[in-house]
Amino acid sequence: MPFELYAWIATLSSGLVAVSQKLTSKHSISNPWLLNFFFTLFILVFLVPLGLVNHVGLPREWGNIFLSALFDELFWILFIISLYKLDISVISPLFNFRSIFSVFLGVSFLGEVLKMQQVLLIGLIIISGFFVAVDEKFKLTSFLKPAIGLVLTAMLALALNGFFINKAAVHNTFWQITVWEVVFSQLILILTVPLFVKDLPKVRFNQYAILFFIALLEVFYKLSANKAFSSNLVITAVIISLPASMIIAFLFSIFAPKLLEKHPLKVYLIRFIAAGLMIFASLHL
Repeated sequence: MPFELYAWIATLSSGLVAVSQKLTSKHSISNPWLLNFFFTLFILVFLVPLGLVNHVGLPREWGNIFLSALFDELFWILFIISLYKLDISVISPLFNFRSIFSVFLGVSFLGEVLKMQQVLLIGLIIISGFFVAVDEKFKLTSFLKPAIGLVLTAMLALALNGFFINKAAVHNTFWQITVWEVVFSQLILILTVPLFVKDLPKVRFNQYAILFFIALLEVFYKLSANKAFSSNLVITAVIISLPASMIIAFLFSIFAPKLLEKHPLKVYLIRFIAAGLMIFASLHL
């Protein structure tokens, strides 16, 4: 298949993962720690057989894979907690802050030089971030909510995850990184069991089935995105940067407003314009 198709599969899968997690947090599972634990566990269930088929083996270098897993799990914990507090149409565009943190990591650890154009683009992303968080009250201070801070910290963790994956790739194969990162993530999550163990007797089969389905979508995203990026970087980045979950959330607001979120059209217009500016700036960083 052409890489563009893989990129579109990744974009759609990613959007469906975020929206499905939001729906689950709103209507099915009230404990974010339980949601995150089994979401990661089911990803592991999918990836281990795939890794074995592809002769995954033991990593040649462990440290960077463990650090990538640590920050990957920090991202998911903060992201899922924020889902219980914010609209998906607010969270989705904030993923562009990952680009800012990636630039600063490059400057701090790779000796890259921060150019004036990058400073201006970073400023555009930050300013647009204030507008993407507006609601019916149209107060820019909405960006200063503690939950926004959770998302931004999650984006820093995601940038660090990518940084250590890049370092791990020097000595390890794709499947070694992909499978062992999830293994380490699940081991880390064992520490969170006391935060949801009392809720386990209340969980029904259909709730596990929902998380199983979301995990499958996330596996589709991981594999499709990596396949697309292996063939083309620029066009793939453009396609994957599209805010699929934001678009899906907007459609829900029209056709099923009680399920996900509902705001006046002018709120969504402002959010989409701000998101477009953030995507533009991120792609040029």
